[in-house]
Amino acid sequence: MKVEKTHVINFRNTAGNDRPKKREFIDVVSDSVMNPRDVNDMVAVPRGIFKAYLLIMSGSALLALSNLIKGNKSSGRVARNSMIIAGWILNTLSAIYFAKPFAFKGNSPTIKREDLK
Repeated sequence: MKVEKTHVINFRNTAGNDRPKKREFIDVVSDSVMNPRDVNDMVAVPRGIFKAYLLIMSGSALLALSNLIKGNKSSGRVARNSMIIAGWILNTLSAIYFAKPFAFKGNSPTIKREDLK
């Protein structure tokens, strides 16, 4: 089995950018963690699947929060029903994003090994 080194592809033009990068919150967290690989490890996930995870989490959160609103008064019923409808819409969109790569194969072509070399 032949093992090759990984190559980093930089798509940004960094030739004229000499100013230091501003530290972000994740940099502070990774400095204070015992094992920085826990923070910096990455797994390649398709963008559509990532959007689907975000949509299903936010839709489920809206549905859970709608149960905390009492529906006795008309304003409470409107808020609760609108949150339920928004949660259903987000969960439906997440199902579409999950199924899109399998239903429509020609829309987003996959990368072939020959293209990487």
